[in-house]
Amino acid sequence: MRIGIMIRDAEYRDALIKKISTYDNNIFVNVIENNINDASGCVILTDISPSELDEKVLSALRPRTVFITSSEKERSCECYTVFKFSSIPEIISKLSLAYSSWRGMGPGIDHTARLITVCCESDAYSAELCRSLAGQIIYSHGGSVFILPLSYINDYGVNEELRSNRLSRLLYSIKRCRAGRMECTMYTDSYGISSLLLSKGINPVAYLDEEELGILLSWLSGKYDTIIADTASCFRKENITLMKASEKIVFFERGRRVTGIEKMLGGDEMSKLIRIRLTGGSEDVRSMDDCLKKIFGTENNESIKSGNNQKIRN
Repeated sequence: MRIGIMIRDAEYRDALIKKISTYDNNIFVNVIENNINDASGCVILTDISPSELDEKVLSALRPRTVFITSSEKERSCECYTVFKFSSIPEIISKLSLAYSSWRGMGPGIDHTARLITVCCESDAYSAELCRSLAGQIIYSHGGSVFILPLSYINDYGVNEELRSNRLSRLLYSIKRCRAGRMECTMYTDSYGISSLLLSKGINPVAYLDEEELGILLSWLSGKYDTIIADTASCFRKENITLMKASEKIVFFERGRRVTGIEKMLGGDEMSKLIRIRLTGGSEDVRSMDDCLKKIFGTENNESIKSGNNQKIRN
């Protein structure tokens, strides 16, 4: 994704660019001084308010522009807005929404957590790999991690009788802004990895439409630093949309190459794809370490909380 920064506050602009570059080295930033034509091919982030722009210019820029506001309460139904001191994930989430809409990729999925999609050649070992990845993230980088199963069979269930309407109740409560009491629908294992409290077997999450999935992810991202979306080999339309909204897409393969994933993602999303070849031997540990380095773009153990949840201040 290419971002055109048109911000008059130079100190804030420079700090913002530095943090965006640290957060995701696949985002390219152009500083726009005075000529709006320099923003060609970019989604725009600006502290110029819509009221300062000529109506004709505003009409042309609105679909691909996120306007920075000085108040959290300042909203607009017609434009994308983000509070000046929002976290980096929230700012990038708004930019991604504008980019998706501008490029005709659908409405996109609004989230503020670090979203990683994991897919595999087979559903048989996807859950095991996601648990391993989640454990390594917690151990090496800290923060809270949530695994969201999106294949048709749920391998993250607990061994007890649970009613299948828990997810429906959660979504209903989120829509009615009553989700604060719904922690009973989550559970956290002894390794600190969280997931939905659902029975093993048929996975109701895999049948959510894009709007419902967006509501769930938006709520989860307010509670967890990292969300791992386990799509396994389920490449339904909603999962493809989520993959395109993800920061990284990890594809684990063991030789039986799945063709077409590049075509499904499209050229603009290929920079997010991380292919990890597994052999079943001791080299798999090193492969997982390499995967973490590619996800976080660092050789050191930089904390998720210190890297993702800091706020820009001028």
